[in-house]
Amino acid sequence: MPQTYNLYEVISSLSYPVTGDDVISALEGRNFPEDFMSEFRPMIKGKTFNTMDDLHAWLADNLTTHMAGLLGGASVHDLIEKGKKTA
Repeated sequence: MPQTYNLYEVISSLSYPVTGDDVISALEGRNFPEDFMSEFRPMIKGKTFNTMDDLHAWLADNLTTHMAGLLGGASVHDLIEKGKKTA
């Protein structure tokens, strides 16, 4: 079974408001795949999220199917769906 990475765990552990750099730092501390991180860093860098819902909505709009596949898919799909419901 392939490794999966849970973005929701990271997102729910942050104290809001957060910056994209805060999110990047939290992900780097959990050994997310470098293929994912190299695409994700420039997308989120410089952004600010006032609430967890703001970050969920941004992820729902900006994570690609390819990026979700790099994380193992299912947990990211759930996160994207939650973000779409929030938005």
